[in-house]
Amino acid sequence: MQYTLPYGKTSQTITIPYDYSVEYISGKNDDTTPLFNALVKQAFDHPLDSLTLCDLVGSGDTVVIVVDDHTRPCPSKQLLPIVLGELKKGGVSDSDITILIGTGTHSPPTPDQIIQLLGKQIVHNYNVISNDNKNSSYVSIGSSSFDHDIKIHKTYIDADVKIVISDIEYHYFAGYGGTRKSILPGIASAETIQQNHAMMFNEYATTGELRRNPISIEMQEAFDLAGCDFMIGAVLNQTHDIVGLWTGDAKKVMDHGVKLVDTLFTKKISKKPDVIITAADGSPHDINLYQALKAVHTASKVINEDGIIMLVAECVEGMANKVYQEWLKTYSTAEQIKQALLKKFIIGAHKAYYHRKIIERNTVYLSSSFNPSFVKKNLGFIPVENLEDSFYNLVSSKRDINNVLIVPKGSTTRLVF
Repeated sequence: MQYTLPYGKTSQTITIPYDYSVEYISGKNDDTTPLFNALVKQAFDHPLDSLTLCDLVGSGDTVVIVVDDHTRPCPSKQLLPIVLGELKKGGVSDSDITILIGTGTHSPPTPDQIIQLLGKQIVHNYNVISNDNKNSSYVSIGSSSFDHDIKIHKTYIDADVKIVISDIEYHYFAGYGGTRKSILPGIASAETIQQNHAMMFNEYATTGELRRNPISIEMQEAFDLAGCDFMIGAVLNQTHDIVGLWTGDAKKVMDHGVKLVDTLFTKKISKKPDVIITAADGSPHDINLYQALKAVHTASKVINEDGIIMLVAECVEGMANKVYQEWLKTYSTAEQIKQALLKKFIIGAHKAYYHRKIIERNTVYLSSSFNPSFVKKNLGFIPVENLEDSFYNLVSSKRDINNVLIVPKGSTTRLVF
């Protein structure tokens, strides 16, 4: 039977013989995608525990709107015009509005990427800036319960009205993305992000966990310290259509989003697979290996020890993080990376830790735009030129392979037994 997996903005296919037990996690929902206009009307006319946005603002207010960067699928281009229209109705001048792109520790997007992210008209008419760990100004707003100094982008802190647009989805060590994550790491200083992410070794810093997750707890504390007057939270299905939209109080928005994410994206599998063929959801989730590794991480949680993971991810931006690449080259074991990170946590090195940990336990094949020799030498993966041929070579290698799991949307799926 033939299966299709997303690859960048295209796809790849693979045929699996009927001899094998194949479990396919489609990610498709039986429900019809709600109409966008109906979702918008409900969300903005009936915010959760809040005034409507146009009633919340007034003439002379300075407004900052935080949006995700180009590595996230948040539908900012669809939602920003609605938000800006509500602000105009409330009497806010265009010149008093700043759109702040939350990059975390990612490099700021290029001018072309910003236009693709927000649209040419918005970029032309509004002040658009990016969080830039090397050049932005930050304000210390207090300490978390973990005794970490919380420093947040000064433009956000100084604004009269603070608005956040985010998408809510799974995150492999923050539990879930969305809402509070737009502040930390989105518009936080590098030091604040590093201190937060250093808690990734905690057993509760994992997908789908919030209540006991120290990373998420501190993110929420930073969010509360920074403040947010109006939250817009969206949940996308696995074809990136908006299927849930709420506005108003951030915690209530998050609660609604988490419930829908769990309903849509937690998938039960019947048995531990010997082989997992997965894709990183296509663009933008597979724009680089830094992002696409999430799909491998998800697969590694449920596969048999010494099982095979085959990843389909275009990675047009390569690894996209020099620290990730350098640490992977410098350290030969996950334990070495962990000990170095415990002494001084560095963003990007944490990705090298996950990478090493996975390949110490599993063999990983990679179909991508990387040069095959680079994949062998620098990643410890087996490069794949043809997905189908690689599978046949694998099954003819006398390995004991019976159960195959196919997960086309590996970056946004949570697999459980």
